[in-house]
Amino acid sequence: MPIQTPYSNIPTLVIDDMPTQQTTLRGQLQMLHIAKIDVASTPDDAIRLVRQRPYGLVICDYNLNQKSDGQQLLEFMRDSGAIGPDCLFFMVTAENSYASVASVSEHRPDAYLLKPITAGDIEDRLKALLDRRNALQPVTQRLAKGDLPGAVAACDALLAKKDRWAMPALQYKGQTLLQMGRHEDARAVYEQVLALRSGIVWAQLGLAKALKAAGKVEEAKFLAQSIIHSKDGEKNVEAYDLVAACLEAQGDMQGALWVMKDAAVVMPSARRQRIVGEAAYRNGDLETARECYARLAKATKGAVTALPQDLLAHAQTLVDGGEPARAIELLDQGAQPYRNDPSFASVSLAIRAQAQAAAGDTEGAKASVARARETMRRAKADFATVALARAELVTGNEAAGLKLLEAAVSSDHENPRVKQLIGHALKESGHADKLSQVVDGAVGELNDRVTSAKAMFRDSRIDEALAAIEAALKDYPDNTGVLLQAAQMNCLALRLKKQINAMVAERVRLYLQRLDTLMPGSDRVAQMHRYYRETLAGLTGAPAAVAA
Repeated sequence: MPIQTPYSNIPTLVIDDMPTQQTTLRGQLQMLHIAKIDVASTPDDAIRLVRQRPYGLVICDYNLNQKSDGQQLLEFMRDSGAIGPDCLFFMVTAENSYASVASVSEHRPDAYLLKPITAGDIEDRLKALLDRRNALQPVTQRLAKGDLPGAVAACDALLAKKDRWAMPALQYKGQTLLQMGRHEDARAVYEQVLALRSGIVWAQLGLAKALKAAGKVEEAKFLAQSIIHSKDGEKNVEAYDLVAACLEAQGDMQGALWVMKDAAVVMPSARRQRIVGEAAYRNGDLETARECYARLAKATKGAVTALPQDLLAHAQTLVDGGEPARAIELLDQGAQPYRNDPSFASVSLAIRAQAQAAAGDTEGAKASVARARETMRRAKADFATVALARAELVTGNEAAGLKLLEAAVSSDHENPRVKQLIGHALKESGHADKLSQVVDGAVGELNDRVTSAKAMFRDSRIDEALAAIEAALKDYPDNTGVLLQAAQMNCLALRLKKQINAMVAERVRLYLQRLDTLMPGSDRVAQMHRYYRETLAGLTGAPAAVAA
């Protein structure tokens, strides 16, 4: 009969390009009586396997002798959700310097093991991490199901035990309360932690986030800056991100860019280069944008972390920088690796049309923009729509280009980044004088429709008001401002009618789900989730914490 240990039922994946090391690791895992062990020799094999079945443990060699190293593979798996939050990731390396690599990485492994390793080394790390995971499992299981109130209750149950898991429980509780829009309660949790140990960076950062969620942006920015200037927090990129978000909220987009640049110095990852490149481009800093995209291309060439959007954005910066031939060459290079990407071809054609127009190939530009027009999907507040609009403008189709830009604004009229992108597009295409026309025209019509719906509500014409806001949402399904208004008005209708309507409640839930996708981590969305829960609680008699 097989011997059972705490590790026996952990499905494990070994990723190593060396057959001898695969055999060694498999043998060491079998010594721990781990029964389910799969092996991958390449990053592509590993990705295929993790998409087929869930794993509880991944052991990966850092130097895979491939275009993707172990760190890039870890980042891809975490960012894409290919492995679950409960999956442990161990990095195996012969390099003592890996500790510094991990410390400035977007994602850190749960443990790293220096070669030569033994079964005992693996067991020591597993035992410690499984003890923590098992203790916090009542919380993480509820979070995985989206049961935020249940997660808070599980944290309170852990805190009542007053054992060594109290601090992790407080950390989870604060994060979950912020996610629920309960920023006052989250602030109390973080202040409680800091009263016990004033130097805990995660608690300081959580307190700053709670302040920002409460609208105290200047206080939040000051606290996040103090974290950056402290010895323990100087490499905390979340603090940099929060400062940048505060500056954007205050309208200082250039200041936000400088903070993003600083974060990329602290953590020179592909993701950070991407963030700075995008921000620099929006701000019209083409030199910085080109440098970022060039570094990004070099770092991710042939790797799993390479994204088609990176190549497209790089090509666009080259067009703007007066290098149309290089832009076309770059687009040609991406044609084969991204041939199956549904959006690459149409955006590539739009940028190609701009490059051809800049190079004097008028007929080629017109042909490319015509093909791009045929393959482009519905206009949205995104890079693809703006690229096609620019292609229309530079090939003489001014009316079509401006209409697309108006549609982009209407798709998300409260997004300052979209307005930046559109302003840059108009400037580069020689239509800077049309900015007010594009923005004011699109926003004016949309605001009129929302204002009209709200006026109906004030006149107690509830059903007409809801029909009006639903019609606006049908025309602008990804407009975050309209989605928030629709969610709020439907909740208010439930409150005024003082009865549960399952169809309306489900409609609001779907709106909030869409907002979570469009605005991840948004304070405004978190507040709307809270309003929704409180609405249902008031109608069902259940506590607000569990109503939704």
